Amino acid sequence: MTKVTTPDEAVADIPDGATVALGGVHSHNGPLALVHALIRKGVRGLTLIPTPSAGLPVDLLIAAGCVAKLHVSYVGLEFLGLAPNFRRAAEAGTIEIVEGDEAWIVFGMRAGAARLPFMALPPLYEGTDLPKVNPLIRTTTDPYTGATVTTIPPLRADVCLLHAQVADARGNAQILGQRRFEDVMAKASDRVVVSADEILDPAAPRPDPRHVTVPAPLVDVVAHAPYGAHPTSSPGHYRYDREQLVEYRDLALAGRTADHIDRYVTGVKDHTGYLEKVGLARLLALRQTMR
Repeated sequence: MTKVTTPDEAVADIPDGATVALGGVHSHNGPLALVHALIRKGVRGLTLIPTPSAGLPVDLLIAAGCVAKLHVSYVGLEFLGLAPNFRRAAEAGTIEIVEGDEAWIVFGMRAGAARLPFMALPPLYEGTDLPKVNPLIRTTTDPYTGATVTTIPPLRADVCLLHAQVADARGNAQILGQRRFEDVMAKASDRVVVSADEILDPAAPRPDPRHVTVPAPLVDVVAHAPYGAHPTSSPGHYRYDREQLVEYRDLALAGRTADHIDRYVTGVKDHTGYLEKVGLARLLALRQTMR
């Protein structure tokens, strides 16, 4: 049975107040086609759990007024500096910030994936101020040694949004490039939505299991979205669009992210409209100059 649909249909069931895990690392593999669809849907009150190196998808959702709470390790635009909308929202207190680090997200989602009540960590936080600003970082007694250990709670999401280069109709997804722990994020989520640049022909051989990042049993919906990570990169398919990333950064710094959203997100009907707005020549150039 095929799981293939469009980006807008793929996120149609995500309600206000949902907890959403977001894939993507810095300027690579951002699930932007799905994020755009969420913004067009007008969803509000989301809790976001992004990867430790979050970027444009998070900043854009904050600018669109979709976010109420954010688990933070890092949010930035990589070589273009910090994420302006995230910074403004954090400074103004318009969203709730859960202060964390890479271990908070990685081990928290591992605990969530395994349905553990908490994750006990080796000495990590004793020399930091994180326990002072995050009351969910607690201590307990090791029942085997009697030593005091630091613990963090499990992190789970209602839905996980990922971008893959290739998927089949059953949901087997192949993610290339800077992979983090997409399989763990998928296991820690009740539903998994994957956008893919390419959908394999039903008559094609099934993907080699050794190359499948997130297997079909974990995936609920596959959204066919060519250039679905644009303007971030999709490794092996197209590089990031520096021109559009700079345009976004400059608008965001000026407090004019709404102009970007009006032009590229709410000002188009769907993902196809977005691609038409960006332009075929520009998109093809991202493949031709990829290195």
